[in-house]
Amino acid sequence: MKRLGLLLMCVAALAMTSCSLFSAAASSNTVAQASGQTCGTAVQGLYGAYKSTGTVDLSNPTNLNNALALATSYSNLKQNKDNSDYRKAFTSGLIASSAGLITSANATQFVDQLLASSGLSNINTQNITQTAATAAAIITILNTVRQ
Repeated sequence: MKRLGLLLMCVAALAMTSCSLFSAAASSNTVAQASGQTCGTAVQGLYGAYKSTGTVDLSNPTNLNNALALATSYSNLKQNKDNSDYRKAFTSGLIASSAGLITSANATQFVDQLLASSGLSNINTQNITQTAATAAAIITILNTVRQ
């Protein structure tokens, strides 16, 4: 009887551990996809402005907000760059929200270019308008999807 009780406790503990691991993975993928969607939306907005003016005007509040969203997504991706599940979920969100700018054909190149960018590091609301490297990094990334 004691063995049966011990066995049932072990099975219950294993089941709870498995469920929490799957839940954490699903939660991580949801976060990654949301970050990718934010990135795709920001890229769409920045690309529209870049295509019409040929530059990224960071004095424009919309461009500024999109640049901050891009920088936040970049930071999230950079922290999880070695997690293939995170990258897949991020890329899925990116493709879904970029209105056709980022497709499965150019998504890997875009994500690689995003990760290679150094001008998006440490961007916040205090220093973004003073950082020329920010605009240069964004333009380099936008050139990846140039149509």
